[in-house]
Amino acid sequence: MENKSFNFKADSEKCIGCGLCMKVCSTAILYFDENNVPKMKAEADGITGWDGCYRCQRCLAVCPTGAVSILGKNPSDSVGREKMADFESLEALMRNRRACRSYLDKEVPREEIDEMLRLLENSPTGSNFQTLGFNVVYKKSEMDKFRKIVRDEAFRLAEEEGIYPGIFNGEQFANQVALEPRRNPGDMFFVNAPHILVIHSEMNKGQWRVDPVIAATWFDLICQSKGLGSIIMTLPVGALSKMPEVEKLLRVPEGRFYNIIMGFGYPDVEFARGVQREGIASVNELTF
Repeated sequence: MENKSFNFKADSEKCIGCGLCMKVCSTAILYFDENNVPKMKAEADGITGWDGCYRCQRCLAVCPTGAVSILGKNPSDSVGREKMADFESLEALMRNRRACRSYLDKEVPREEIDEMLRLLENSPTGSNFQTLGFNVVYKKSEMDKFRKIVRDEAFRLAEEEGIYPGIFNGEQFANQVALEPRRNPGDMFFVNAPHILVIHSEMNKGQWRVDPVIAATWFDLICQSKGLGSIIMTLPVGALSKMPEVEKLLRVPEGRFYNIIMGFGYPDVEFARGVQREGIASVNELTF
């Protein structure tokens, strides 16, 4: 991908010549000019990738005096390290995070969703290619239309053609149907979530299969921090894989990949405390 310029700048009055911006540059395209002020190599400017800049903004972030700017970003607009969450805050967020399968009949305001998606753009991506895209259902009325379309087609395929969602066979699908009235009345696929988010990435670019999953886990925690419920779902992906015409309604562009769908909204049930899962994972020391 080519850009006209990454607009790398170093304020000579603020720069102290520490060289940290060069030290953290993954592609080594920064150098000191004759005045000991950092510059970007002309042949690398505007080129994304190993031959140029990954747009990671590490040079801006590491500069102790705020002398470095890139991509038109002002260092003073960045969030300072003094505002970083400490371990206890992160522990509370992670321990209290729950998959939400029951939602209030209430929309999350569009501006709040947009705020969360802007933060989600900071999710790490393979080789920092930053190819993520977000398709979101803002209106519950639209989500209600879509959940009905998917459900109707899934049951038609099962009853008329013996085709079941994802890797389910007939017995497994029947088990899900039997659980639906008690677990997710009327919506086994989207658990009655008022909103969904489809995170997609550019195929064959960096870690394109992994990037949407990482972003989904970030969005999951963002929702928890906002007092919202969320759930990472694969069943609707499996269902949509058998109904390509319905899947097109998600408007995921050609050449893009997604493998999960996020449901989110205001939770119908509030949990009183976090869980305690210590001792479940195996830990093995490696020595060589």
